[in-house]
Amino acid sequence: MQHPRSRTLAASAALTVLALGAFAVPAQAAEQITLDAVPAISLPTDQADGTTLFIDARGTATTEGDLVVTYDTTGLAGIASLTPESGTSHDCTTAGQLVTCTYRHYSVPGHPEFGMQFQPRLTALKGAPANTAGHLKVSQSWKGAAPQSIDVAVYAGGPRLAFAKDFDSSPRPAGKPGTVLKQSLEITNKGPLESGRLVVAAELSPGLTFEKKFANCSYGTSRNTDPRYSAGSAAICTINTSVRPGQQVTVNPLEFKVGADALYPDIQFYAVPETDTLVYLNRGFTFTPASGTGERLTVQGVPETDGTKPGPPNLPGGENDGRDSVIVQYRVDSTADFAVLGTWTPSDGGRKGVLRTGVHNNGPASVAYARSGNAVAAELVTLPAGVTVDGQLPDGCFVREELPNVVTCHTTAYVGNGTEQTFDLPLAVADPTSAPKVLLGITPEDGGYNNRVEPLAFDSENANNTAVVALGTTGSTAAPTTKPGGGTGSTGSTTGGGSTTGGNGGSTASASATATSSATATGSTGSTGSTAGGNLASTGGGQGTGTMLGLGIGAVVLGGGVLVAARRRKAGARG
Repeated sequence: MQHPRSRTLAASAALTVLALGAFAVPAQAAEQITLDAVPAISLPTDQADGTTLFIDARGTATTEGDLVVTYDTTGLAGIASLTPESGTSHDCTTAGQLVTCTYRHYSVPGHPEFGMQFQPRLTALKGAPANTAGHLKVSQSWKGAAPQSIDVAVYAGGPRLAFAKDFDSSPRPAGKPGTVLKQSLEITNKGPLESGRLVVAAELSPGLTFEKKFANCSYGTSRNTDPRYSAGSAAICTINTSVRPGQQVTVNPLEFKVGADALYPDIQFYAVPETDTLVYLNRGFTFTPASGTGERLTVQGVPETDGTKPGPPNLPGGENDGRDSVIVQYRVDSTADFAVLGTWTPSDGGRKGVLRTGVHNNGPASVAYARSGNAVAAELVTLPAGVTVDGQLPDGCFVREELPNVVTCHTTAYVGNGTEQTFDLPLAVADPTSAPKVLLGITPEDGGYNNRVEPLAFDSENANNTAVVALGTTGSTAAPTTKPGGGTGSTGSTTGGGSTTGGNGGSTASASATATSSATATGSTGSTGSTAGGNLASTGGGQGTGTMLGLGIGAVVLGGGVLVAARRRKAGARG
């Protein structure tokens, strides 16, 4: 049994978190706690140990104190019983129909964010009436303040809508940009009760749009305001058809158009009764009401019936019960030309300076690893002898103990067409008059961990993925090749530090940061997130030319210029 815990809510660059909206509070915010849970839940009638109800408490609390949570089970009479979670981190007492639990919160200086989760269990009573909702009232009081409460409708039994078959996890070919995709949905009710009004929803990743809109669908725009990430869209469609137990139906095709910058788009489909309000989808998008005019989305061969009522929410399912949410992935016939960036700005006569390096996406595709949250690319910065890191590395960059002369930096999970992501590396140069040369190379995320510059699967031109920058007494630049169809990026900066663990078991950090200005944005022009501050590292010069081996790349310095030769490689499938 997982126990409730007080935790600090940290900002994340993962797109799935951005889709739900960031939870942020000012440092001096007033203390305030709110409860959150699903509005309704269906309980299996044959499950003796019950079903967990997850309840979140979030807000701000700058001091220590007790949070008192009260479960009023009066409205559950004849429907279900409640058992508070066990554990030593809290105390619970029962008096009649009231269960009261007290949880201690320990504050952390500088972190007023408050977060706890409670996990009571609900068990359906024998003989409970079907399609009848009981009601659980959950209240909380923080340090004796006025209580705040929520209501959860509780059903004994319910439908179990599930997609009739799993979609292949491998990406489906989607053709070229401009292609219209069509997808029908086969849905089966594997539960003991009718579904009531059927709700079908679709969440589109960036790169896809709804080609055809229906009168009974509400369409939503993303609430994500982070300029580094392109926003997706969503639709929630309500169909006046009830799916009987054991019945399989096919929803008529939805249509989607592949955008000009799409590469790895996907769609997440949902099939639920209307009582399931799709809370997380509604939090991530702002929906406009259905138009009510024009063609309706319907079930094939099953006319809609006016007056169809909502049914209970879906029952929780097991491994063999199918899923009420599936993701369909696509692979668009397109590429993205990544180019390495490198600019040296010396100070103190060249003995110190900042190497701004990173990647520029010349397009035409934007590259997003939205589901995994993994970095789109890594960059290896190989320092020659006599050059060391002289200060704090930015977010997204680190040095491994076994490779002290190689700085590895990772991009975020999204790099838009025409945008760039940069990192400001503070360096010290023992002999700037000799203009020692730094090797730069873009590689996949795994290449960053393996210290090898390898081809990017989506890249149309790997020749501009490596460069050399001279660290002399005057500034120098290794500029990318900007190809037609791409854009140019302007530069901003962000500051922050720290690293997170993720992706292939390695230690990586997001190129996003915690403070000032914006990072990348989509479109023909974009701003850059150059980062400063964070992990303190000190490196020494040495060998390291092996980092350029993965591509058979040769770097030749001619009269202070850089000529980088590499074999051209067509884009392949994403790994």
